[in-house]
Amino acid sequence: MICYNQQDKILANIARVIEKRLKDKNTDLTLVLDPTLKEFESKFENGVISGGSYPDILYVAGKFLRNPALENGTFRSFKPMCGLYWATHNQGYAECAPIEELLEDIEDEALWGMNVFRAWFDMAQHKVEESADFINRLLTLFKHAKSLGLKTATGFLSNEAFDDSPEELRADWTCGHDGYVKNLIAHYHREICPSKPGGIEKILEYRREMIEAFKDADFDYISVGPYDQGGCTCSACAPWGGNGYIKCVKALIPLIKEYFPKATLYLGTWRFGAFRAPGDVSEFDLLREALADGNLPEIEYISCEPHAHTYPFERPLGRPYIGFPEISMCGIFPWGGYGAIPIPMKLQGLWDAHSDKLQGGFPYCEGFYEDLNKVIALRHYRDNQHASDTVKEYLAYEFGLSGALLDIAHEAVMAMEGTHKRTWEPGHRYPILAPERIFDIEKAILTVHATLDEKTQNCKKWRLIYYRAVIDAELARNDFYRNDKVMQYFNEMIELYHLQNGNWFIKPDIMTDEKYGRPLTREELRTIALGGTID
Repeated sequence: MICYNQQDKILANIARVIEKRLKDKNTDLTLVLDPTLKEFESKFENGVISGGSYPDILYVAGKFLRNPALENGTFRSFKPMCGLYWATHNQGYAECAPIEELLEDIEDEALWGMNVFRAWFDMAQHKVEESADFINRLLTLFKHAKSLGLKTATGFLSNEAFDDSPEELRADWTCGHDGYVKNLIAHYHREICPSKPGGIEKILEYRREMIEAFKDADFDYISVGPYDQGGCTCSACAPWGGNGYIKCVKALIPLIKEYFPKATLYLGTWRFGAFRAPGDVSEFDLLREALADGNLPEIEYISCEPHAHTYPFERPLGRPYIGFPEISMCGIFPWGGYGAIPIPMKLQGLWDAHSDKLQGGFPYCEGFYEDLNKVIALRHYRDNQHASDTVKEYLAYEFGLSGALLDIAHEAVMAMEGTHKRTWEPGHRYPILAPERIFDIEKAILTVHATLDEKTQNCKKWRLIYYRAVIDAELARNDFYRNDKVMQYFNEMIELYHLQNGNWFIKPDIMTDEKYGRPLTREELRTIALGGTID
């Protein structure tokens, strides 16, 4: 039985989350929101879970669910911001999975330590007046997070626009001028240039339309970002991160505060320097200048990329840092196309290098395939727990493994990181760069798989690990070419993770090229997937 203040609806919701996950239904627990504890503080004592905030109660409840022999003790979150960012676009898992499944995911992640849930509305892929169902879907996710006492966040690109934006106001995305040596590769070519007459006004018009649709979401955090989609390389905006971007931010702040006066604002630095000459740090330097001397006091944090930049960690930018680690798009393409992508040691290395300068973070979650990476990041934020220990904890809790079987699974999943990187060649060939451990991994995972009950064998978290092992091995047996068996696995994954309409780069490669009479290149397959034609 779970006891709590019956007048507290949030505690009632938390009790429901815990109760449906308890293996022993006779367990007695008491949940207490304790005003004597500070936020991020919690304790467990003889079955009583107390927290200074609701997420801290969930955090300790998760500890108990994973270890019913949890000893009495007090806890304090290692970092205050333990977020996850769901990339709700590209017709991916978070955009297309049944809503009930996604609500369960939010609960699971809260039990692993998440205290801020973030998602977004991609304006170039959705028109407000045509997207009532999608808007309601996002609002349902935010509302569910709030019903558990979690904080919520959203973000947008600074010069983002709808698909039918006026052509005469559109931003430049090309290189070869003004210090840009690479095109803005993920640009939608719909974004607005803030330096053109009427540009800022159009940006604000579009943003107001979007915000109006979410005005009841009561966001706690809002971010404004520079790139991927987003940016302008014209002479009046370059370098974007310290120039045109700042123009947009200054214009957007009053609008954001009009609707969400209590929201904490932070700025992204995603892809700063990526499109300019190697060593060009002008975007960082100009951002520092823009934030100096008390300017833009509304901006309370800077989001930076531990996986891509060392510069912000060497030279402060004038605000505390939030991490934005890449846990989804990591050397394996298509993203999530082969099952699980555990990168525990990469994440541990980044954490060891930068954790002392971070207040927490929002790992970028493109799908469901990076589920284990999400948990590694959350356990870093909450307990400074080593990634290898988190992998073992995850395998034990999610699949009921222990003893020798747990050791076998742990070694295999850790080894997957070494077989991670691969290329994509014509003829649907995906050479794995370091294949030496592939068959060892397959043998280990199949050994464990045979011991699991049918429900666990078929649960979506185990299937990720299973698919990665058997797909890689089947590819290795077939000179890394896709065959009928691999195609079967690919189609099963698309069905299980609701990727039937997903963009080509976030789902397994099931495209065919037989009608062309020759193997197609990756670039040609991309053209076809995006609706284009080839000779």
